[in-house]
Amino acid sequence: MNTPLIRFFGSIQFAIPLLASIAGILIGATIYEAQVGSTVVQHLIYKSPWFGMLMFLLAVNLSISAFTRYPWRGSRKVGFALTHIGLVLIIMGSAGVIHLSLEGMLPLREDRGANNQIRIEGDLLEVMTPEGETAERDIFIRPNGSISPSSVLGLSLLGYAENTVKVVNFKEGGNRSNVALKLHLTSERMGQDLEQWLAFAPLSYRRVSLGLAELVLSAVESEEVAQGKLEELADSSEGNYFQAIATSSGKLYYATHSSQGFQSGILEVNQPVKLGWADFELTLEEQLSPAQIDRKIVPVGDRTVQGSPAILVETETGTQQWLPWGEPTPIPAPEGEILAAFTPKLFSLPFQVALQDFIVERNEGSDSVAMWTSKIQIQDYHQHISSDRTVWMNHPTWYQGWKIAQASWNPGDLRQSTLQVKREPLWITLLTWTGSVLVVVGIGTMFYGRTIQKAISHYPSPAVNLVEN
Repeated sequence: MNTPLIRFFGSIQFAIPLLASIAGILIGATIYEAQVGSTVVQHLIYKSPWFGMLMFLLAVNLSISAFTRYPWRGSRKVGFALTHIGLVLIIMGSAGVIHLSLEGMLPLREDRGANNQIRIEGDLLEVMTPEGETAERDIFIRPNGSISPSSVLGLSLLGYAENTVKVVNFKEGGNRSNVALKLHLTSERMGQDLEQWLAFAPLSYRRVSLGLAELVLSAVESEEVAQGKLEELADSSEGNYFQAIATSSGKLYYATHSSQGFQSGILEVNQPVKLGWADFELTLEEQLSPAQIDRKIVPVGDRTVQGSPAILVETETGTQQWLPWGEPTPIPAPEGEILAAFTPKLFSLPFQVALQDFIVERNEGSDSVAMWTSKIQIQDYHQHISSDRTVWMNHPTWYQGWKIAQASWNPGDLRQSTLQVKREPLWITLLTWTGSVLVVVGIGTMFYGRTIQKAISHYPSPAVNLVEN
């Protein structure tokens, strides 16, 4: 049915502004991708409904333009139809690649065995309520830091920080036998001004190394035992250290050793102690007993500080909590604790891959890298298959429709390699290749069809030659 509306959708007047819009969007998307990365551009543009609608309208325009010229007689019309049909197939194949294909990165190490977890595009938020209700949602972080969706299972997702660090403090409460000391160390000569906690628990806070010396905390039952310990330290002092000794009554003693000798005494709040390490002084700012650890995630704007990304969430009762990347985090709630985790999106392959060897070849006479190669073993326990493969740049291997290619490597650790694993349905590949062939054949038919036809017509058929003879 050739109605005015159909003719409009298949007209050049509709095609030109449509193509101009798509071209402008693609140019802008390429520039934007350089600023925010491919993940954001994929989500906001290529996988968006509005861009899909534009490509659908282009496919409609091409299809109507081709079929309204039926019957296709002559090389020009045949070539025109083949080219347009080929472009429609390429659009369909591209849509399939964007929405149906799966691609991810597979990190491997020689000393960690086989792995089947690939990191795919996107992030996840996993939540478990005190009642045991669970939810797992794909989340998308926009360039301005906002998150979609805005809530998951009662948790509001307030924002995102690209770089956060974990700050540890102590507060009153917890185990009655735990002691925590907040120490302040200063040195005008070395320009140092730092705070450090010592605590009996967790264990890692009993002994802290500062590089030039160690800070140690120990606990004893009585003042007599503390005096005996100080005498033992005085008789066997080696190295630089500061040791605080807490009694069960709450009294604190200290012992310090440096190149200037040994000294000890009673440790009191806001009373500086000269340590003998250059001009370092130590001051006890706070003593807590009982004490419990208080971890906080703090966003930092200084890019020289190495941290991790995190998202800020809020419970229905108003409690806010940062969720650091890859760490399950408990959030206090009236009914108990909410367990939440901000994690990468993973996919389990139906087989495992182990890195057997990673080889770096260098150009002769120099340290420049010529080639790097991963020797891998594919382990498929379901099919009882174990297959050794070799993968290097631009030379992937295939297994059951999965393409395994060399992606990156770590120059600082040659036992590590990262592979790219990709799979798309076979019909998508066939659709794209068929469309590409039709476009090439169609263009060739339009421009060279008549010439080829005339050249063929100049040669008489074999049957005519036999009759003449």
